[in-house]
Formats: sequence, C-alpha cells, structure tokens
Amino acid sequence: MTRALLSAVSLFACLTSAMAEDFSFETVRNLAKERAAVPYAAPADDLADFWKNLTYDQHRDIRFRMDAGLWAPDKKPFSIDFFHPGWTAKKSVKLYEVAGAEAKPLFFDRSLFDYGKQQVPNGIPTPPGYAGWRARTQLNSPDYMDEFLVFLGASYFRSIPAKAPYGLSARGLSLNSGLPGVPEEFPDFQNFWLKTPEANDKSLTAWALLDGPSVSGAYQFTVTPGVETIMDIDAEITLRQPVQQLGLAPFSSMFWFGELTHPRAYDFRPEVHDSDGLLMELSTGAKHFRPLDHTPDQFRHCVFSLEKPQSWSLLQRDRSFASYQDVEAHYHDRPSVRVEPGEGFDKGQLHLIEMPTTDETNDNVILVWEPDPKPEVGKPWHFKYRLVWQRDPAPSGLFTVKDTRYGHPVQKPEQLLFTIDFAKPLAPEKKVGDPKWDDIKDFKPFVTTNNPAIKLIHADITDLSMANVDSLPLDLGRNPDIHMPQVLRAFFVIEPPADLRDIDLTCELRNAEGNAVSERWLYLWKKP
Repeated sequence: MTRALLSAVSLFACLTSAMAEDFSFETVRNLAKERAAVPYAAPADDLADFWKNLTYDQHRDIRFRMDAGLWAPDKKPFSIDFFHPGWTAKKSVKLYEVAGAEAKPLFFDRSLFDYGKQQVPNGIPTPPGYAGWRARTQLNSPDYMDEFLVFLGASYFRSIPAKAPYGLSARGLSLNSGLPGVPEEFPDFQNFWLKTPEANDKSLTAWALLDGPSVSGAYQFTVTPGVETIMDIDAEITLRQPVQQLGLAPFSSMFWFGELTHPRAYDFRPEVHDSDGLLMELSTGAKHFRPLDHTPDQFRHCVFSLEKPQSWSLLQRDRSFASYQDVEAHYHDRPSVRVEPGEGFDKGQLHLIEMPTTDETNDNVILVWEPDPKPEVGKPWHFKYRLVWQRDPAPSGLFTVKDTRYGHPVQKPEQLLFTIDFAKPLAPEKKVGDPKWDDIKDFKPFVTTNNPAIKLIHADITDLSMANVDSLPLDLGRNPDIHMPQVLRAFFVIEPPADLRDIDLTCELRNAEGNAVSERWLYLWKKP
C-alpha cells in the first residue's frame, strides 16, 4: 500500500471518528490541521465515465426537483438544492446536515433529479456524491424561493442581492493566480456541513473543509440574504509547502470591453463586462477608483500596497441599459461586492490582474489580497472578513468616477487626451430637503504621472450637469421631486515619449484649499 493511500485511509478514519463526536467549527479546524500534517491525497475519482462524458446539453437537461430540496418539505426559511455531477463538474463533495451537535451525512439520491430526455442505461453506477449545492430563500417575493448562493467547483462560490442576476465569482482561496509561467493551484472545498435553520432564522450557516496540494483549511460561512446579501467568513488555513502568491478574498470577473477600450471588439454592444472598476477605501477614508480595462494580447498586473484598508470593492458601476444593449445577459444589473477586512488583513498587497480574452465566456479579471507577511508553513493561520453583495455602494459625499475615455487630440497623434466624468451623486435621487449643486468655480483637476519625461500639456474641468439633465426624456431631469447628479468632466492632455509602452496616471478634483472633493482616479495606460 502506498504512502498516499495510507494517508487517505487514515484521513477517512479520522473524518468518520470526528463525525461521531459533537460537531462544531472546531471539528472542521481540527480536521484541516490533521490533513495539513500529512502529504496531500487527492480524492478518489469514482465517477463513472457515462456521467463524465455528458455533453453540455445532456447535463443541463438534468434538473433538481426544487420541492425535494433539503428542508423544503418542512417550510424552513432556507432550502438546499444539489448539483448533479457531469460535464465539467466531475468532482464530488461530501455533504452533511447539522442539527444541534449532530452531523448526519447526505448521500447521493437519484430520485431528487428529473433527468428529462436523458436516458440512463441500466447498470450505470450511481455518482459517489453531489457536485455542489445552492441555497434558496424568499429573496424577492414571499411566494417563491429564489436561489441566492452557489458553491460549485474547486473553492468557487457566488451570491447575489435581491433583484440581481449572478455575476462575478468569489473563491475560498487562490494560489499563484494569474502569474505568468507559474502554475495556478486550485484547492477544493471537499466537505460541507449545512446547519439546519430554525423557523425564524435570517442567516444560513455552513462550514467547509478546504484541501489541496499546498494547503488545508476550515471555513465558516454565515450568510444573510437581502437587499444587500452579507456573508461573514471565518477561516483558518495551514500551508503544507510554500506558495509564491497566497490570495485571500479572491474574485474572478469578466471585462471584455468598455467605453475606454482600444481597440474595441467588433460587436453590436457598446460594452460587455461583469465588473467595471475597483474601489479602494484607505485607512484614512480616502477613496481610490481604478477603472478596469482590457488590452488585446497584453497582460495587465497592478499591485496596491495597503495598510489597514477599510474596504475594497469590485463594482459594476455603469447601470445604464444603453451602455450594454443586451436584453439577455442583463449586464447593467450585475452585482457588485465589497470586502470589509477583519483579522489577518492589517498589511498587504491588493493584486489586480487583467488578462487578455477574445470573448465574454472567460473570467479574465482576478482580484486577490496577499497578506504581508505570509503565513508560515505548518502553522495554522486565522483570518476573517465580510463580503457585501450589493447593487451599488451608498453615496460617499465625494464626486464619484462615472466614465473614463481617452484618445488623441485632433491632428496630434503624439498626444493623449483623457476625460474623466465625476458625478455627485452617481445617479438621480429623490430630493430630501433642498439639495444644491456645489460651487465649482475653484475646483481644479490634479493630475500625476509616474514618469517625469511625460509632458502635461493642459488640464481643466467643464460642467456637464445641465447636459446630463437635458439628455433625459420627458423632462425627467427637471422633475421637482428628483435631485439630478452634478456632473463634472476633468480633461487633460499629455505627451509621452514615443517609445513609452505604459503609464500610471492619477487624477482627482481639488478645491481652493487643495483638499480632494472627489475619488482619486487611477489608471494604467498601455499602448495598444
């Protein structure tokens, strides 16, 4: 018997023994530490070839029976659907239901699925387990249980607030994500424990055991769905071996093209993306906004060193249907998510990685937090954070970056003209009191570049407020009950050296005293 097989057998015995005892988060933490102390043993590949070889359409035709969901017959505030393995979801997870201190295994049950037109030949082995799970609740209506949370594949999960489609994805952990020439590792959530809810519970609690060649870990998720879906994550990981990049609170999103992308894809839609910007709230409360972009055939990697940040968010800030013109994908409704860091996030680097893509089917944007210093190999490391899945952040009182565009001034191809539209508030609001637009006569754009060889030719602002009011149909912008945003366009012209391939730029609006009255716009320009 090989050492790996011995490890797998002993770990199964440990897991079985632990399940016989009273269950708690400490149970999962102990299991993770036990696994990290021995060489990694990949789970057995017991899925029959018939299930592995299902096509997309065949796998999609297998539907879970919602009325048979875990807790659904008991009319609990939450119910759980299970995913059938097959097509790309070939790995299975072990699932347990936790009632009180007892954890009861949930075995695969084919009667929970409608196989549609799919004919399953006699004698095909039953899958060893489910591929993942999703949770439902009365999110949008008291008459229907909407799904709001999905765990499927590696350590990936997604959630949504009310009245939103799915968009960007989160992960439990990322290892060596987006590093050229370095293989990325995808540890798996291999075991889940689902807490049986009480009748009046507002939150769903689940625990997960993470394992992979370089790391093992324990996670507790407390999820409260609503207009903002709030997810509190408490985790402890132990490294088996060093990794080049350890990514906490990782996200994957898609940005194919937007209003500032050059060259733009040959597509009928003006923009295609799940997210369009990164917003960072520093320890001082200052807000920095970095619009996402995509440069064909070029890799973009920005690193922001931060100490005690208050939050950071991956946003879908543009909410206008006219910007996307897609009645199926509903990109204008895709959710945003805010990270509120807790223990383990005092100091580190936020990595924003934008990879080239040829269409919208691939997540090409990665956002991860790398702690400084990194956890030590063999030593359990604890961290906490909160995810807020939302539509839009609350107004900050600052002018907010709305749009970014750039191009060449007329007949001056050696120069670059940038325009950044700042709005306050970002969208029309119901009037409260008698709100006034700011006096902007002393406002000026403050522009910086990272290279002294770059010439700043000109910088100024222009007021687009009335132009935005008048662009609305039926005089909606002059409605006495609506407070329209004040929109200011900062514009500047720079002349870089001809051989310069990339430029780091910042721009913010400042008043006469030199104080910022806007978010700070950050951008990495790369020569197309």
